[in-house]
Amino acid sequence: MTDWRAEMKQIPFFAEANAALKAALTEQEAARTYRRYVLEARKRGLRPLHGAERDTALRLRLHERASRLGWPKPKGGLHIFLGYASWNWEAVLPEALSPFGEVASFEWRSHGFAEERSDWLDHRDEMNAMMLASFRAANRRRPVDVVVGYFSGLTVSLETIREMTATGTIVCNFCFDDKLHFPGAIIGGRYSTTAAIAEAVDLNLTSDPEAISRYAVHGGLAMFHPEAASPRLHFPHDIPFVHDVSFIGARYGWRPRFIERLKALGIDVACYGQGWPNGAVTNEAMAEIYSKSRINLGFGGIGHSRKLVNLKGRDFETPMSGGLYLTQHNPELALVYDIGREILTYRNEADCAKIIRALLTDPEHAAAIRARGHQRALRDHTYEARWTNALKALGALA
Repeated sequence: MTDWRAEMKQIPFFAEANAALKAALTEQEAARTYRRYVLEARKRGLRPLHGAERDTALRLRLHERASRLGWPKPKGGLHIFLGYASWNWEAVLPEALSPFGEVASFEWRSHGFAEERSDWLDHRDEMNAMMLASFRAANRRRPVDVVVGYFSGLTVSLETIREMTATGTIVCNFCFDDKLHFPGAIIGGRYSTTAAIAEAVDLNLTSDPEAISRYAVHGGLAMFHPEAASPRLHFPHDIPFVHDVSFIGARYGWRPRFIERLKALGIDVACYGQGWPNGAVTNEAMAEIYSKSRINLGFGGIGHSRKLVNLKGRDFETPMSGGLYLTQHNPELALVYDIGREILTYRNEADCAKIIRALLTDPEHAAAIRARGHQRALRDHTYEARWTNALKALGALA
């Protein structure tokens, strides 16, 4: 970015105009993508499969391989191969899968591969070959039941996945970022998103409930699988409250203006994350901040848009840490929480300020919401609960 552009973004009027333009473009792209997939699905006579219908389709697809693998197996009896890149939270994945059995991992960044590098395409096939060699070694030692991938078209080829399934293993792949830019740009001869590999993956896991039909257009079976949280990392700390309201997340888009408007309404928010004066914090420090805040603020918007919303990791980390969670209203939250009893949502700045004032003047009501949110997170939103659902859908677990 040139210096003059950076300087312009420091001027409030231009910063807001830039954010509004980016939001409008993002919303237009999302609307076009939605219409395109609705029309394509209708043209092909496709509809999303859920629940029993999806599970029946999976059984038909997996019958021979599942029979050879001796499925279903007891929890703890599976052999799982995990392929992924660890940037931050992903480091928890081997531990998250360990309750289900032995986990063999290939984390490609630790082998010197990085998809953000300008020469990534020159090394992508090399990474795929090394991962396949690691998979084959694990499979020789003991047949791999399930490959769990954090793959995309940018990182892993259709051929790599097909070579894995040809051995008799079953592949599921998850994505938490497929609401926009789908099917994505063509990079190195294929789509950069999970659209490129959907047909070869046995079960595509997505945090966007509306994406299930998009995967169907690309030949894939998909299942709603939102983010989760680890109770080992995110747990209540027995410490006194320090902040009335806090927020953890990067400073960009409309967030700073929202925080400023809350302040004008008499609500001070302690902000942590990239771009805020308090700076970024570690995962360990996050749980402490959630615990020492009477109210934890959230934003559900995508990029610079307030209209487009999706589920976030904070939606699960905050209640798991025992924090009272007040976030931007998103209809998808009703799929994972009892809104009003376990978490709270706001519609705009004035609504947010009104809810905060009410909570601060009624600590018993706030404590009840905090406790119910924590109980729900422990019951339904751990990684173990999430992967239990996915592995049962596959038919892997007894």
